[in-house]
Amino acid sequence: MSDRLSGEEGAAGFPLLTVLALMAGIFAVGSEELVVSPLLVDMAASFDTTVAVMALSVSAYGVSTAIGALLFAPLGDRFSRRLSLTIGMAAFVSGTLLCAFATGPGLFFTGRALAGLATGAFVPTAYAFVGDHIAYRHRAKAMGILVSSWSISLVLGVPMGSFIGQWANWRWTFGMLSVLGVFVACVLLMTRVGAGPATDGVPPQTTARDTAPAPAPDPVSSQRWIQSAARAFLAPKVSLYVLATFLNMLGFYGMYTFLGSALQYRFGDGSSMTGIMILLYGLGFATSFVTGRWADKLGKERVLIALLGGLVPALVAIPLVAGWTPLLVLCLFLWGAMQSLVVTLLSTLLSESSQQYRGTVLAFYSLATNLAVALGAALLGPLFTAYGFSALGWVCAGITLVAFVLSGWAQRRGSERAAKDTARAATGSEEPATGGERAATGGGGRR
Repeated sequence: MSDRLSGEEGAAGFPLLTVLALMAGIFAVGSEELVVSPLLVDMAASFDTTVAVMALSVSAYGVSTAIGALLFAPLGDRFSRRLSLTIGMAAFVSGTLLCAFATGPGLFFTGRALAGLATGAFVPTAYAFVGDHIAYRHRAKAMGILVSSWSISLVLGVPMGSFIGQWANWRWTFGMLSVLGVFVACVLLMTRVGAGPATDGVPPQTTARDTAPAPAPDPVSSQRWIQSAARAFLAPKVSLYVLATFLNMLGFYGMYTFLGSALQYRFGDGSSMTGIMILLYGLGFATSFVTGRWADKLGKERVLIALLGGLVPALVAIPLVAGWTPLLVLCLFLWGAMQSLVVTLLSTLLSESSQQYRGTVLAFYSLATNLAVALGAALLGPLFTAYGFSALGWVCAGITLVAFVLSGWAQRRGSERAAKDTARAATGSEEPATGGERAATGGGGRR
């Protein structure tokens, strides 16, 4: 295949159809991940089991996504990324259809696991595809569209799936997602953006060496991977923020997984209010497009601490105000707004914490998130079944409180290190920083 970009980009300037297909794919897998929450009660009734048991499908999805990213996403580096994307979406369709036609929890869990493996393969490959095959001048725009798909799946995909499940049957929700997956796979097969690196429009300072194929990995580097990972994790503030990420996401998924069930108990079967309430949460989640600018001005670490502190009473309050719809609307919207910005800030702070080990640090972030997805439903499902939504709120608030303490500790360590650096500069000392300090200060940027 030619390294040149195809007629789609050459004629239109921006490969709109391909980017929209990737966006639709991420929208589909994002909706698949989150749509289970408002459907748990109906699925449990269909399979004659409990909500806690069906919630384990969320855990199966999270574990499979992590495994899929680890095992299958790297195949795109050796073979065609377009082929990897198409196979991944075909596997997603197969898993989703298996969920739609499942006759028991075992088949449903198998379908969720297959869809999770496909998600783990599809999403990182889609990001890599943009970097490889879309011209530099369009790359940021394309990546922004893909990242926004996650918010769109929460704002539109989950409420739509809830409405379909309430008006027809929960199986139709998975059927519609599989139809969307078929559409994505067909578009990926039909469109062509080029097979080689998209170097068109690369800034003048980028040399041929920068765009040349990467050399074969040094055998010694694989032996040093564990050592590098340990250095990255032990760099100042990285371990604290990774643990804070895990605890924040554990509290979030533990609460969100059973939110739909609690709302359905509150408003009754067949009510559209469950979907509307989740839509309001999604609208709050989408506010990070605006609030992120405020965090940059006020200081990322200070805003993160304030938001985690605010999430603690919010998680306690949501079950308590479930009987007062106006207050519930306000709490759900604020919960979405705070959680969205917390996720944004944690990922940003971790990406800035170490320039030398940035990729490894973000891998820890992804691992912490997927582990929280898997454990949130598995560990807190029995609590919800036995003691109800209020008890779940208190436990999730306690988990988030620990994340709040860790983020405060991280800021304090950063302030102490900055004070030491200032003192060294004032005394003219040229004492070299430790390896961990060098790794932590390489990211730069205002916190």
